Amino acid sequence: MKTLIKYLAIPALVAVAVPAGLAVAEQAPNPGTAGVEASQDSENLAPSRFGGHVHALAVNPQTKELFLGARPIYRSSDDGKSWAAIDGIPKSEERANITSIAIDPTDPQVMYATGHGVGVAKSTDGGATWDSASSGLGGMSTEGFAIDGKDQNKLYVWVLGTGLYRSTDAGASWQRVDDGPKKQEIRSLVSVNGPTGMGGIWLYAGLDTGVMKSPDCFCGWDRLPNVGLPEGRIYSLAVDPSKPEVLYAGLRQGVFKTTDGGQSWSQATDLVEDAVVTVDAGDPEGFVATADLKRKGGRSEANYAARIANCSARDGFG
Repeated sequence: MKTLIKYLAIPALVAVAVPAGLAVAEQAPNPGTAGVEASQDSENLAPSRFGGHVHALAVNPQTKELFLGARPIYRSSDDGKSWAAIDGIPKSEERANITSIAIDPTDPQVMYATGHGVGVAKSTDGGATWDSASSGLGGMSTEGFAIDGKDQNKLYVWVLGTGLYRSTDAGASWQRVDDGPKKQEIRSLVSVNGPTGMGGIWLYAGLDTGVMKSPDCFCGWDRLPNVGLPEGRIYSLAVDPSKPEVLYAGLRQGVFKTTDGGQSWSQATDLVEDAVVTVDAGDPEGFVATADLKRKGGRSEANYAARIANCSARDGFG
């Protein structure tokens, strides 16, 4: 039995005069039969257009809408067959880039976005309208963002060149809480509801040099062994909400997965490169990834997104 993977080609508009493409892939669910083989059969579905490089990705766990963060945010309500730009995101720069998108798992109408020139923006109506939620931040260039795994009113965001900030009131105000791991810039951030021995949660940080973690008391950052994880910038981190020891990392070499909280990693799929990855909280057995492909002379020739069912190692996607 083979698993069919469908590709949606979406030509992208980038900041250079080079053709670029985006594709969304969806793998049919695995029936659970041992020995299932992953097939590279593909089907071109439909065209669309959007602008900018994709830096962020999120899935609404109830509606299954896809959100891509580029310049600005784009929404798809039909699994990538068409995309619409979301306007009205507060920003301090005309060409602000979105760097992360997060959806409250307990109330998917509540969304957050960060970016260069954005700070933190918040929506309470599923992305239809947005307000600034940046009061107290030390700057408007933000990258890593996480919603606390135990308390959805508690948020974390990294302000470039300034440090890590926490909100305990769903973004109404922010307080600086930490310098970060060894004063490195945090490129991605995820909250993991796992035991710390101190009653809190873990924060995993994706850096230019791998992954580190800290309990939310910020009493020390630990560098993970990162066995099997290639060197380089961690563009994104995602956690399986039903299995906090299962995380995904997106980096130049693709999507990598750990099942032991970051002690060891293996490649989850070779379908994407320069990857940004997220987990659908409503269907944690699958993950969604987006990527830039083949950079030559500093120019991105193509990018695409992939929706992939994570069906264990036996089907080739482990």
